[in-house]
Amino acid sequence: AAVCRETPGQVDTVGSFDLTAPDGGRLWNEGAPADIPVVDGVRLLVLDEPSYRRSWPAGRFFPGMRGDVILERALEQEETERWFALVSPAKDAPA
Repeated sequence: AAVCRETPGQVDTVGSFDLTAPDGGRLWNEGAPADIPVVDGVRLLVLDEPSYRRSWPAGRFFPGMRGDVILERALEQEETERWFALVSPAKDAPA
């Protein structure tokens, strides 16, 4: 978890979203990157609202390997619409 970046041990963490495949199917947190479907040559993962409350003790399993995220750019409106056209609502989403 990001909160554990500089903190040893584990911190209680709450799930902020569900991982969903482009076809609306569930991808479980225990999965691997290879479980994320390839669409138009890239792995496409949808972050949906959480369907249930969950928490777990999160920590850094590999303290010598720092995690990081860099936002390279924001999508333009046209590109955003193109990607949204390739995904379906979550299959177990409430009506």
